[in-house]
Amino acid sequence: MTGLLIRGLREAAERLLSDQDWHAPPLGEVRELSAPGPGGPLRARLYAPVNAPASGPALLYFHGGGFVCGSIDTHDSVCRWLAASSGVRFISCGYRLAPETAFPGQQADALAAARWVREQGEQLGVDPERLALGGDSAGAYLAALTALTLNAERPGSVPLQLLLYPLLHLEDAVWREEVLRHFRVIGRVAAQSIRREIGDAPFPSLLDAPLDHAPPTLLAGGGPLDPVRADVEAYGRRLAGAGRLVFERTWPALVHGGLNLTHLSKGAVGALTEVGTLLGKEMR
Repeated sequence: MTGLLIRGLREAAERLLSDQDWHAPPLGEVRELSAPGPGGPLRARLYAPVNAPASGPALLYFHGGGFVCGSIDTHDSVCRWLAASSGVRFISCGYRLAPETAFPGQQADALAAARWVREQGEQLGVDPERLALGGDSAGAYLAALTALTLNAERPGSVPLQLLLYPLLHLEDAVWREEVLRHFRVIGRVAAQSIRREIGDAPFPSLLDAPLDHAPPTLLAGGGPLDPVRADVEAYGRRLAGAGRLVFERTWPALVHGGLNLTHLSKGAVGALTEVGTLLGKEMR
């Protein structure tokens, strides 16, 4: 994509998704944060539920957007609904975007953010031993890869992960093979575009990654209009086989990215409330 097109895409996402949900549930605290990253400060935001304990479990959330667009603002409503319905603190953290920053710069930012939240646990009201990771789409990829890294360093250090219609790979051979079988034409085009924008560094497929260090997983995806649906189902089978799948949910009417539309869709609100409620039961 040209620089002009990328700027337009980012501006459109911010305009359409930021500060739109005026009916989001009340929270006990929303605080702006700044996390140190390898390329400079990273914007972050803390969401504390009403009556949250002084210290308790939390989830560090990474937004989607194909590594090219999105921010903590475009995913503000997602985190508000999840924090309120789970009763768990959420910390949403941004990361450097492509093409200005090539992969694995995004992964380096996610790993730095996770380490920082652990270090700052007392100031944030976060029990470092109960810090889960999560995200949607490309952000879910960052969460899952970060969880594998941290749990390889210290088994069990990430107790849970929440993956919402995760992007799991960019292997064109897989997308090409399943274009007709799973109606993945748009998904293949998107994956090819992401691959061009993030650079030439290896992009590990989570469909092939060993699951020895994968944490218990809450996995959710959309219906026929979600291009990653087949991958999510395949990943769910692998997680189940390894005893790592806590919960798997498919919302047939949900499109990829649809959880951001809480200001327009009761289905998005219902889905976030459902998964947030389950997350709270698992973490509290």
